Amino acid sequence: MNYSRFRKDFTDWKPTSEPPELHRMLYAWIGSEKRPPIEKGERATCQDCGGQLTAVMPVENVSHWRHKAGDCDPWSEPEGRWHLAWKDLFDVQCREIALRDPETGELHRADVLVGNGTPLATVLELQHSSIGEDERNARETFYQRSHRMFWLVHVHSENSFLGHYFGMSLDFRSRVVPLDGKEFAIMRWMGPNKQFIEKWKRASAHVFFHAGPYILYLAGSGVAARLGGPFKRGEFALCELTRDEFIAAVKWEDGA
Repeated sequence: MNYSRFRKDFTDWKPTSEPPELHRMLYAWIGSEKRPPIEKGERATCQDCGGQLTAVMPVENVSHWRHKAGDCDPWSEPEGRWHLAWKDLFDVQCREIALRDPETGELHRADVLVGNGTPLATVLELQHSSIGEDERNARETFYQRSHRMFWLVHVHSENSFLGHYFGMSLDFRSRVVPLDGKEFAIMRWMGPNKQFIEKWKRASAHVFFHAGPYILYLAGSGVAARLGGPFKRGEFALCELTRDEFIAAVKWEDGA
């Protein structure tokens, strides 16, 4: 890979300034079909909590469902084009899947769940907005009770300089280490605050960044140890994947 070109491509990338299209729950079961609403005034019942759903049909937005009494998933967040584009890459039966803790009754909807009911079941959480470490830990604890878990974190600069500092930090030439047929580049965070990268380094789930046109795997503690770690504060390692390689990893295809 031409890493100098990679860094130039990324630093030349500018995040969109268009406001996102927002929705909270795209799909509901209507009879035997899982789908968005198709007409104004349509009603449905949430199969997860039994609450009433009403169709929201905005003129300049995506049609979606709204809980009349408030969303049954306290982790639910407004979602935009980025979320929708990624969900569209998976079968509709894998999108917005509710999981409930059998002991506590706690319920949350995974953005994507593939291989449900099998040893290869994997939850993919799509994270566009900032998330605190306590909530990140809570989600990992909940989903990893019975599933493998991936984060896909959207790196952008809509509300901060995150994308700018991320681009400044990319260094795919100074310390490149081959591992298991891949190349990991070890680099340092160049922003004034290392909280972002340190928070994701501490994740117990697999973490990937979506930055511009690129998908980047962040080495967790186990991989970091094999690369000569543990890494110092602000130090981290990335490996590039194609979109197809990432999707194959989520689906655990070909031993990914």
